[in-house]
Amino acid sequence: MVIPRPYVQRWMEARSLKFTAPVVLEDDGASGASSFIDVAATPQRPLIWLEAVDGDQHDPLLLGNKLAEAVSRALNVQLFGYGMPWTYGTEMLRRSVHRLGPWTLALSGAEHAPLLARTLLSLHDGQSITLLQTGQPLPQDVLYRSVTRLGAEELRVTPQELLTWLTHRAHDPQALLDLHARCQGQFRPLMSHLARLLALPTPAEPSPTGPRFMPGDGVEVDPQRLLAALVHQKRWNEALEIAVAIQPACVPTLLVHAGPQYHERGLHPRLYELLGRLPDDLIGSETVLRWRYSAALRLGAAAPLRPVIQTFLAEHEAPELRALYAGTALTLEHRKDEIRRAAQAQTTPLTLYYHGLSLAEEAPQEALAVLRDSVESAEHVGTPHDVVRNVQALAATCTQAGQYLHALHWTGYALRQYDHNRLGDWQRRLSALNEWAYTSLLCGRLGGVAETLAAAEDELRAGAPQLTSIFTTTLGDHALVRGDALAALRHYEHARRSHPRTHQGWSSTQLVRALVELGQPEQALARAEEAYSLTQHEAASYARWSTLALGMALAYVRPAQAIAHLEAAMNAFERPLKADTLVRAAAHLAYAYLQQRQRDQAVAALARVEPYLQELGDSGRLLLGGPLTLFADVWNLTAPPAGLSLQLLGSAEVRWADRTLKLQRRQLEMLVLMTLRPEGLGGDRFVSLLYRDELAARSSLKAGLSRLRDLIPIGSQPYRLLTPVRADFVEVMSLLQAGQVAEAVRRYAGPLLPDSDAPGIVEYRELLDETLKRAVIAHRDPALLTHLASVLRDDLEIWEAAADRMTTHDPQRPLALSRIQQLRQELA
Repeated sequence: MVIPRPYVQRWMEARSLKFTAPVVLEDDGASGASSFIDVAATPQRPLIWLEAVDGDQHDPLLLGNKLAEAVSRALNVQLFGYGMPWTYGTEMLRRSVHRLGPWTLALSGAEHAPLLARTLLSLHDGQSITLLQTGQPLPQDVLYRSVTRLGAEELRVTPQELLTWLTHRAHDPQALLDLHARCQGQFRPLMSHLARLLALPTPAEPSPTGPRFMPGDGVEVDPQRLLAALVHQKRWNEALEIAVAIQPACVPTLLVHAGPQYHERGLHPRLYELLGRLPDDLIGSETVLRWRYSAALRLGAAAPLRPVIQTFLAEHEAPELRALYAGTALTLEHRKDEIRRAAQAQTTPLTLYYHGLSLAEEAPQEALAVLRDSVESAEHVGTPHDVVRNVQALAATCTQAGQYLHALHWTGYALRQYDHNRLGDWQRRLSALNEWAYTSLLCGRLGGVAETLAAAEDELRAGAPQLTSIFTTTLGDHALVRGDALAALRHYEHARRSHPRTHQGWSSTQLVRALVELGQPEQALARAEEAYSLTQHEAASYARWSTLALGMALAYVRPAQAIAHLEAAMNAFERPLKADTLVRAAAHLAYAYLQQRQRDQAVAALARVEPYLQELGDSGRLLLGGPLTLFADVWNLTAPPAGLSLQLLGSAEVRWADRTLKLQRRQLEMLVLMTLRPEGLGGDRFVSLLYRDELAARSSLKAGLSRLRDLIPIGSQPYRLLTPVRADFVEVMSLLQAGQVAEAVRRYAGPLLPDSDAPGIVEYRELLDETLKRAVIAHRDPALLTHLASVLRDDLEIWEAAADRMTTHDPQRPLALSRIQQLRQELA
C-alpha cells in the first residue's frame, strides 16, 4: 500500500460516523470505495465481502455461490454450501450471528443485486455492519432505512489529510497540494500518482478475492503462466475458463476436477456454454461429451446431444459416458446390458454407481454388493463428491431392501463425509439429511429428528422455499408419528400441489394415511379414487402407487373390495422390491383380511414381508400401517422372531433362541463379520477378512460355517445370517453416530474380541475404539473420560485427557496421574 494502513483507516473513520447506520458508497471506481471497505473490518468483526456484476440479479444461485465463498473466506467455516439461492445464505447469516458474529458485510456492485443489497441492509445492527458500493444511485425501495451516503464529494481526500500522510517523507508541501488539485482529491488517482512520485509499483485495488489491478494499471501476465498458476493453486473453475480460451487441449484433463465443482455450485448453464465453445475435435471427445451431457441433463436440454452420443458410443467403448447415457436415457431392458458392459470394460466409481442403480431396479439385494464396491472404489480412486454420491445410492438401496438401520448408518456416514470434505453441493446434503430423517422414523431412532427437521423447515421456508418440497413429505411423516395428524395432512397436501399428475398416486398414499388417522375414511377414499383415475393408464411405476392408495382407502370402508387392489400392489412392489412400501401394502391387506375374519390369509400376507419387519421400529409401524387402535391386531400377528444376541465387547456371550451357545473364537469371528455385512459375503471376501494366511483357508471356512450352521441359520452364496441380530458392537457404533456418547460409553464393556487377529475383526475393533475415544475426548466430560480410561486401562491418551479435564480437587485425579506415570514408564 502506498499509504500506511492506519492513515487509510483514519480517512475511513472520519466519514463512517462510527457505522451508526449502514454505509452506502456511491463510487464508480475513482473515490476509493474498495479501500474504504478493506479497512472497515476488524479482527473482532471479520469482512464478508462479495461483488455483483451485470446480470447477477437474475441468477440467485450464482449470488448464493458468491456469498458462500465470501463467508468461507472470512470465517474459515462452511456455514452453507453452493447451489443454494442467496436468500438461503442471508437467512443462515441471520440465524448464526449470535454464534459466529459480529461481522462486516460488504457488497460491491450493489446496483447489480438490489434485492440482496436491501437484505444486507437489514442485517446491520450496530454490532454487525453493512457497507454497499454502487456505481449509480440505488432506488429508494432498496434504501428503505436510514443510511450514511458517501459520494465522490464526501469521499474526497482533504489537502490536510494528504499532507499528514506524507509528513514522514521530505516532499514539497506545495507540490503535494498541486497534485491534490490535479486529482481533485479522488482517492484512486491520488494513490497512482503518489506511487509514481515515491518510485513505488502501481498499487493494486482491494477486492473480495484479493488485490487486483484496475484497467490500464496492471502489468501484462502471460496467459499460459496464469493458467499454470491457477492449476497449481487448484483453482479449477478459473483454470477451465482460461483453458477454453487459450489452451483447449487442457480442457479434458481439467474437467476431472472442474466438472464436479461446476455441478456443486449449480453452474450447469455456464459449464454447458463453455464446453460448447471448444473446437469440433474436442467437443466430440469422450470427457467433454460426458460433462456437457451431464450439464445438459440438469438444464433439461439433453435431447440434442443424444444422437451425437449414440454415434460416438457406436464407435468407442467410453465406459463412463456409456454408463451415464444408459442410466439417464435408455429404457430398463436396454439400460442393464449397456451399464453392465460399461462396468466390465472399466471399473470406476461412476460405472459401479450406475451398475448398482440398474441392479437395484429389479434385484436390490444383488445391488448392495455392487454399490458397496462403488463406495470402496470412490474412497480409493475417486473424489469426495464420488464418495458421497455413491454412499447415498447405497443408503437408498438399503432402504429399498428393507435394511433400514444400515440405511440410517450409511446416510449418517454420507453427511459426515460431506461436512468433513466441505463439499459445496448443499442440495445434495439436504437430500441426505432428508433420507436420514426418514430412515430414523422407520427404525424408531427418533433422537434429534424433531430438532433437525424443525431447523431445516425454518431455514428452507425463509431462505429457499423452492427446496422445501424435499422435506415436505418427511415433515408430514414426522407429524404423523408424533400424533399431529392435522399437521401431517397439511404437509402432504402441500407436497401434492407441487407434484405432476403422474405422481398423484404416490401423494395419495400419504393423504389416505393422514385422513384415516383423522377419522375421515370416506374423504380418504375420494382422494384415492381421483388419483386412481388420473394415473391408471400410466406406466406401471406410476400406476402401482394409486392402486395401493385405493386399496388402503377401501380397506377401511369396503374391505372385501380392497383385497384385489392390495394383492396387486404387493405384487407390484415385491418385484421390483420397495420394502417399506411393500410393508405398507401387506399391513393393509392383513387388516382387510381381518375385517373379513380371514385370519390365516392375514398371517400369510404379513409372512411375505417378515424380513422387512425386523428393523422396523414402533414409529415405522405406525407410519406404514394405520391408526394404532385399528392395527394392534395386525401387528400382533407377527410373533417376535427368534433372535441372535451377541455380547462381544469385553466378553464373549452368544444367545440364540433363549439359550447360551459355547462357541470357539473362529466361530465368533465369523458371526461378527456376517453381522457387519448383512447383505452377505462371497467366499473370497470372507477368507480375506477372516484369515491372515489364506492358503487352504477356503476349505477351513466352509468347514467352520458348516459347524456353525448346525447351531444358527446361515445362508450361502453369499454367506449371511438368516436371523435378526442384536450385537453390542453394532449398537455402540450406532449410539456414537447418533451423538449419544454417554450411553455409548455406558454400553462399551471393552474391546471387541481382543485376542482375535482376523483382519476384518482387527479393522472394526480399531475403528470402534478410535471412534469412541475421539467422541469422548471431544465430549470433554471428565466422568466419561475416567470411565473409559478404566475400561481401556492401558490407553495413555485417554488417561491424559481425563486428567486434563479434572479439577485439582477431583478425588479421581491422583489415580489418573499415577496411571499416567506408570504408562509413560512402560512406554519408555
